[in-house]
Amino acid sequence: MGYRDITSQGASVLWGTRAVERDKKRQQELEQLHNVRVGKEVKIQVEDSDISDGRKRKRVEIKKATVAGVYEHFILLHFKVKGNGLQETFFWDDFRKIRR
Repeated sequence: MGYRDITSQGASVLWGTRAVERDKKRQQELEQLHNVRVGKEVKIQVEDSDISDGRKRKRVEIKKATVAGVYEHFILLHFKVKGNGLQETFFWDDFRKIRR
Protein backbone atom coordinates (compact mmCIF):
# COMPACT_ATOMS: atom_id res chain seq x y z
CA MET A 1 0.00 0.00 0.00
CA GLY A 2 1.41 3.38 -0.99
CA TYR A 3 0.67 6.89 0.05
CA ARG A 4 -0.99 9.41 -2.23
CA ASP A 5 1.37 12.17 -3.42
CA ILE A 6 -0.18 15.52 -2.46
CA THR A 7 2.78 17.76 -3.31
CA SER A 8 1.71 18.52 -6.88
CA GLN A 9 -1.82 19.46 -5.89
CA GLY A 10 -0.67 21.28 -2.75
CA ALA A 11 1.86 23.36 -4.70
CA SER A 12 -0.67 24.51 -7.28
CA VAL A 13 -3.18 25.43 -4.58
CA LEU A 14 -0.46 27.26 -2.64
CA TRP A 15 0.63 29.14 -5.77
CA GLY A 16 -2.98 30.13 -6.43
CA THR A 17 -3.40 31.66 -2.99
CA ARG A 18 -0.13 33.52 -3.30
CA ALA A 19 -1.19 34.88 -6.69
CA VAL A 20 -4.42 36.21 -5.18
CA GLU A 21 -2.50 37.89 -2.35
CA ARG A 22 0.00 39.35 -4.82
CA ASP A 23 -2.76 40.69 -7.08
CA LYS A 24 -4.60 42.25 -4.14
CA LYS A 25 -1.40 43.97 -2.99
CA ARG A 26 -0.69 45.26 -6.52
CA GLN A 27 -4.27 46.58 -6.78
CA GLN A 28 -3.79 48.53 -3.55
CA GLU A 29 -0.50 49.97 -4.88
CA LEU A 30 -2.22 51.08 -8.11
CA GLU A 31 -5.09 52.64 -6.14
CA GLN A 32 -2.62 54.69 -4.11
CA LEU A 33 -0.57 55.63 -7.18
CA HIS A 34 -3.56 56.91 -9.18
CA ASN A 35 -5.63 58.15 -6.22
CA VAL A 36 -8.74 56.06 -6.97
CA ARG A 37 -10.47 53.24 -5.08
CA VAL A 38 -12.56 50.37 -6.41
CA GLY A 39 -16.21 51.06 -5.60
CA LYS A 40 -15.78 54.83 -5.24
CA GLU A 41 -17.44 57.37 -7.50
CA VAL A 42 -15.42 59.62 -9.84
CA LYS A 43 -16.46 62.47 -12.11
CA ILE A 44 -15.22 62.68 -15.69
CA GLN A 45 -15.67 65.23 -18.45
CA VAL A 46 -17.20 63.92 -21.67
CA GLU A 47 -17.35 65.86 -24.95
CA ASP A 48 -20.24 65.25 -27.31
CA SER A 49 -20.56 66.82 -30.75
CA ASP A 50 -23.95 67.51 -32.26
CA ILE A 51 -24.62 68.52 -35.86
CA SER A 52 -28.05 70.02 -36.32
CA ASP A 53 -29.33 72.85 -38.48
CA GLY A 54 -26.00 72.90 -40.31
CA ARG A 55 -24.14 73.97 -37.17
CA LYS A 56 -21.59 72.03 -35.21
CA ARG A 57 -21.95 72.16 -31.47
CA LYS A 58 -19.62 70.79 -28.86
CA ARG A 59 -21.28 69.92 -25.62
CA VAL A 60 -19.26 69.20 -22.49
CA GLU A 61 -20.90 67.08 -19.81
CA ILE A 62 -19.64 65.93 -16.44
CA LYS A 63 -20.71 62.35 -15.75
CA LYS A 64 -20.44 60.26 -12.62
CA ALA A 65 -19.01 56.76 -12.81
CA THR A 66 -18.11 54.07 -10.31
CA VAL A 67 -14.64 52.51 -10.41
CA ALA A 68 -15.19 48.83 -11.21
CA GLY A 69 -11.55 47.79 -11.55
CA VAL A 70 -7.99 49.08 -11.39
CA TYR A 71 -5.43 47.39 -13.62
CA GLU A 72 -1.81 47.91 -14.62
CA HIS A 73 -2.43 49.91 -17.81
CA PHE A 74 -6.09 50.94 -17.61
CA ILE A 75 -9.09 51.63 -15.36
CA LEU A 76 -12.58 50.12 -15.70
CA LEU A 77 -15.49 52.49 -15.03
CA HIS A 78 -19.18 51.62 -14.63
CA PHE A 79 -21.71 54.22 -15.80
CA LYS A 80 -25.27 54.09 -14.49
CA VAL A 81 -27.73 54.08 -17.37
CA LYS A 82 -31.15 52.52 -17.81
CA GLY A 83 -30.95 48.77 -17.94
CA ASN A 84 -27.78 47.02 -16.90
CA GLY A 85 -25.42 49.95 -17.18
CA LEU A 86 -22.34 50.54 -19.27
CA GLN A 87 -18.73 49.69 -18.52
CA GLU A 88 -15.87 51.39 -20.29
CA THR A 89 -12.10 51.23 -19.96
CA PHE A 90 -9.67 54.14 -20.19
CA PHE A 91 -5.89 54.17 -20.34
CA TRP A 92 -4.40 55.98 -17.35
CA ASP A 93 -3.19 58.97 -19.41
CA ASP A 94 -6.64 59.44 -20.95
CA PHE A 95 -8.31 59.08 -17.54
CA ARG A 96 -6.09 61.79 -16.03
CA LYS A 97 -7.05 64.18 -18.85
CA ILE A 98 -10.82 63.75 -18.46
CA ARG A 99 -11.03 63.45 -14.68
CA ARG A 100 -12.71 66.32 -12.81
